[in-house]
Amino acid sequence: MLTNLEVAQIIIGGLTQKQVTQFIISPGSRSTPLTVAIARHPAANSIVHFDERGAAFFAVGYARATGIPAVLVCTSGTAVANYFPAVIEASMDNIPMIILSADRPPELIGVGANQAIFQENIYGVYPRLAVNLSPPEPETKAVAILRQVDDLFDASVDDHPGPTHMNCQFREPLLSEGNEKSEEPTFDAAWVGQNSRKPSKPARSHVLHGEKLQRVVQNLEKSKRGLIIVGRSLHDDSSTSIIELSEALNLPIFPDVQSKIRFADHHNIINHFDLALLSDDLLKIKPDFVVHFGGAFTSKRLLNYLEGSNIFYFSVKETPERIDPNNQVSCELQANVKAVCQELKTCEIIQNEQWLASWQRWDRHIGNSIPKLLDGEASLSEPAVSHQLSKLLPSSHALLLANSLSIREMEMFASTGHFTGNIFANRGSSGIDGLLATAAGYESGSKSPVTTLIGDLAFLHDLNSLQLIKATKKPIIIVVINNDGGGIFSFLSISQESDVFEPFFGTPHGLTLEHAASMFDISYVKPTDMDEFTSVYIEATKQKESIIIELNTDRKENHQFHKRIFKNLRDSS
Repeated sequence: MLTNLEVAQIIIGGLTQKQVTQFIISPGSRSTPLTVAIARHPAANSIVHFDERGAAFFAVGYARATGIPAVLVCTSGTAVANYFPAVIEASMDNIPMIILSADRPPELIGVGANQAIFQENIYGVYPRLAVNLSPPEPETKAVAILRQVDDLFDASVDDHPGPTHMNCQFREPLLSEGNEKSEEPTFDAAWVGQNSRKPSKPARSHVLHGEKLQRVVQNLEKSKRGLIIVGRSLHDDSSTSIIELSEALNLPIFPDVQSKIRFADHHNIINHFDLALLSDDLLKIKPDFVVHFGGAFTSKRLLNYLEGSNIFYFSVKETPERIDPNNQVSCELQANVKAVCQELKTCEIIQNEQWLASWQRWDRHIGNSIPKLLDGEASLSEPAVSHQLSKLLPSSHALLLANSLSIREMEMFASTGHFTGNIFANRGSSGIDGLLATAAGYESGSKSPVTTLIGDLAFLHDLNSLQLIKATKKPIIIVVINNDGGGIFSFLSISQESDVFEPFFGTPHGLTLEHAASMFDISYVKPTDMDEFTSVYIEATKQKESIIIELNTDRKENHQFHKRIFKNLRDSS
């Protein structure tokens, strides 16, 4: 009969055969067979982190950088549940991930046994595949376990990538005391290699053809105000094709901040479309055709602008999930973006001459106005920090944008033509959890430095992950906007309800981050004005160690400053 350790060796051996080599282990007893198998496998690269939530977001960051799933290993009980936020993020943003949770055997479930919960299918609808591996029995076949590992990997990386979960039940003794071996050489790499199914190729994206193509082309060719929207989750090599399409058809491009196109300098790219939508004149004129490449976009102003309009809305994605928050998509297609651009480039259309020109004029106006409004400000402000950071970022860095205000500030105020590195954010479910861990995981996968722009609540929410930051080989620069609470709520109508706003929404905490940095032995600095921040950040990019840069701002002043900027942009147009 197979032992627990041999079962674990089959699982780990099967995964490493597929070049899955990054394992993140959270300490525990029931997972001992899995941990020992990883520790003794020559191809397994492992890290140990005590916080399962941070470990799981580390896996998210690693897979964002590499496209290869990392493997999470934990013991039974609530350890498994602590992966859930990252499982949701990975599922909603098509991030490959593999979870190996250890579990008690069936006879200990539901009888009050210690650290025994119902773990089978614990993640509900979010995994691409969830399997329950029963404890080894005399009839358990090694090759059957290996087939489940094959399925687990394939489901994680196919044309709808995401998390997969194997719940591994083990009886005690977790490790055998003797030297008994299976009749089959389950721990032998040669046996695993011979019996492991070769990785399946992802299914080919659907081809644009027939009636669907004809319908799209007909609507595009009769359009007068066409628009290209670029969302997140696009391959880097798609950018050139999208720009060529915009040139061929004379269409404006609205790029989400997570796309590299947002930072490019091209006359058809409306980098400041979000702020341009403050214009009453532009709001009156709506597109009649939209082609939306990739995933969702961040801008709420754009969502409101498109809502309720008579638009032929064509959604093109390389993954099958629906992206249609306004319920207005006319035609959706899972296809290769470059191939679709090639098909549409040949269309013959005559656009309204003022359509593109109006957006270009506003984009130039905003692009010229923002430096004048922000560069002269000596005091720290969230718009100025985002604008300055976009000009200072080395292209050797990746940029992680936290949710809430951080990503929105960068979308509105970032400069163009400077930064060419990778940009990412956890926008699948847009939570504030696990962002420091995600940065650490991305560094591990990309082997590149990372700059993170994050708010104070998100930083505090993931404090344990500073241990992961401390262990990175490349530096992570953490720029923390500390406005003593939830700054984004100041922009919502609830801010007018003075009796409840501060304690329940503003949530001031009165904390500084210096002692947290000291606790984890990470460098720390607290600039007091924009000039000092600029100097500190430039110096940080030259260093080999991670650093926390804390910037104190005022939530109310920040809200008022935004209102002044918006008014100035409108008045000076």
